[in-house]
Amino acid sequence: MNMEKLLKTAASNLKLEPNELKELLSKGDVNTIMSKMDGKDAQRLKDALADPNTVKHLKETPEVAKMMKENQP
Repeated sequence: MNMEKLLKTAASNLKLEPNELKELLSKGDVNTIMSKMDGKDAQRLKDALADPNTVKHLKETPEVAKMMKENQP
């Protein structure tokens, strides 16, 4: 699944527009994103982000690396 399709699907599930979700992600605004999730999914995300190995793996994916590079000042 490509990044745009994944973003669109995730945004739809969170009842957000894809651009709104992309902006929240680029700002690192995880709290707002988690507030749109049900409690169980929000806890799973929180647990995943607390795991350094998961975060490292995410940062190393080509799509995330590209997004992080594009959003650096």
